[in-house]
Amino acid sequence: MDSAKVSGFLTASFLLFALLGDPTEACSCAPRHPQSVFCYADVVIRGKFVAVSQESVNISAGEPVWWIRYEIKTIKVYKAPEEMQDVHFLHTPAMESICGYEHKGLKGEEYVIAGMLEGDRVMISACSFIQPWAQLTLAQKRGLSSDYSKGCNCTIVPCTSMPCSVTSDNQCLWTDGIMSRVWDQFQAKRLACLPWPRKPGLCTWQSLNTQVPGTFRKARLMQ
Repeated sequence: MDSAKVSGFLTASFLLFALLGDPTEACSCAPRHPQSVFCYADVVIRGKFVAVSQESVNISAGEPVWWIRYEIKTIKVYKAPEEMQDVHFLHTPAMESICGYEHKGLKGEEYVIAGMLEGDRVMISACSFIQPWAQLTLAQKRGLSSDYSKGCNCTIVPCTSMPCSVTSDNQCLWTDGIMSRVWDQFQAKRLACLPWPRKPGLCTWQSLNTQVPGTFRKARLMQ
């Protein structure tokens, strides 16, 4: 990676950290629904971590920056540029202070990984969506395979404190964590925010019905 790209990634990481948490604390990450993760990411794959190494990159000023490089075996690509259909490596800062990712998973276990592109490299961080495939619900797996992409013109708005509301028809209010601060609950595990076919411009929570492919049931939740 050239010095300009390294500098840009580090600057973006520091800005993200400043927005999401106190720099004296551990890395803090804002809640994001799996659909939002999918739509925002440049690359979403399923794969296995097979090896790890370190590499240094010199930037224009200061000491060399160390990166962790994870070698992976890609099993399935859900989203990626046309020329990137077999990802071999993931990169992350070695510094915890800018949210470097440390993989502690079981060897051979499959993971869903969402990353961002910096040039031709796939970058991940401690805030990236990296989840064991076996722990995803059938609805989430269906979302990754086909349905999340249909809702990328919709916006999921986390409700972090009451009162909260949506401000436009294309928004869905995400309330999973309003009481417990645990966001991986019903809306994250079972629903997607998708266009409602009977009214252009309207997005609603819809059930990812895994038993009847290609159909949806509107969720009975307050918008």
